[in-house]
Amino acid sequence: MKRAVFLSLVDQALNSAFNLLLNLAFIAFATPDEFGRFAFLLAGSFFAASAQNALVVMPLNYLLPGREPQEADAALSMLTSANLALVLLVMPASFGLAAVIGADMSLSLAAIAYFGTLMVREYVRNLMVVKGSVHLTLLYDAIAIVATVVFAVAFWQVLPPATATLAALSAGNCMSFICCRFDLKADFGRFSSHLSAYRGVWKDTRWALQGALQNEVMARSHVFLVERMRDAAALGMLNAGRVGVSPLLLVGTAWCRVARPRLVEKLARGEVASVLQLLRSGMVVIAGAAALYGLFLWVAWPYIDAYAFRDRYGDMAGNLVCWWLYALVVGQTSVMAALMEARRQFRALAIVGLGGAIIAPLLVFALLAAGLDASTAALGLAGVALMEFLVFGALTMRDLRSPAFGANRQGGVQ
Repeated sequence: MKRAVFLSLVDQALNSAFNLLLNLAFIAFATPDEFGRFAFLLAGSFFAASAQNALVVMPLNYLLPGREPQEADAALSMLTSANLALVLLVMPASFGLAAVIGADMSLSLAAIAYFGTLMVREYVRNLMVVKGSVHLTLLYDAIAIVATVVFAVAFWQVLPPATATLAALSAGNCMSFICCRFDLKADFGRFSSHLSAYRGVWKDTRWALQGALQNEVMARSHVFLVERMRDAAALGMLNAGRVGVSPLLLVGTAWCRVARPRLVEKLARGEVASVLQLLRSGMVVIAGAAALYGLFLWVAWPYIDAYAFRDRYGDMAGNLVCWWLYALVVGQTSVMAALMEARRQFRALAIVGLGGAIIAPLLVFALLAAGLDASTAALGLAGVALMEFLVFGALTMRDLRSPAFGANRQGGVQ
């Protein structure tokens, strides 16, 4: 178990480092307009991956483990067909996204290839984890990353930056699939019957899909609004700031992953004081990480601006400050959300998430329509996250401190 957790952390760190370096390299060697077009398509791929996680990956985690081999194989075969159906829906959608930004045929084809291969890669790597082959996941991702770097260097010589990068990512995904073939129990002759069988899964996955799309709308709707209401260059400059604070955004995720099981355990024992102490420690960790990272950016800024942004991205200092505030608030909100998850307050989380998904794009739209700088979108998103933090606190802390909590340890809105 410890080895699997360690390999999983290494794999996550490898992918995070690669994505950060890829974005920084793109920023350094491409124009804001080119980076904006790339960021627009990448945002669409995050929507697709979230939908896949809800519709296909989540069922993988409860339909396969602990089942008889024959039953597990049948479920896997059905989900493989469901994933194929999703791929067939996502690929034309990616072509539509490319058309929105006026992409030429080469960029459109690269987008289609990337979306399609991404869906296959994510399905296979998650299946490896479910099957207990975490070491293969690490190998699978390492092959994709190395191949992507090699292809990117080659394609960059003959293709525009966005096209070259998406084509390289697609080629890397294909190489990993070819080198690490994994039995998917594919039986596409039963495609129709598999989709009919999936209806039994849909009653659960539709709610997961709603939650996933709500989160994506709140986190990424600004990408589409800025590109439409400004231009790709403005989007490129805005997203470059987010890339600059992306390591800070991972701190909250890492803390929640470790703290959530402990919160559940302490709540089950009714140890309210320990729960509150753990909650405070998470907030201190997030605030401390934000302070240290902000200090690093302040000290290293002359070098970052000269070698990464190369004075081509306008007022990046102000942009980074906006995203730094956003990362700080989102980190604190994730701590409070972890407590709500530990208390199984899923209905409340879904309702608040729906509110955030409605308010966030409306607020960003209002800020942009008022003629304000695109960087204010980050401040708008921080404001929505702060609202969620306050609502989460009001919902969960009131009865957690109540003397009656010990009599009903799960408490709260279910």
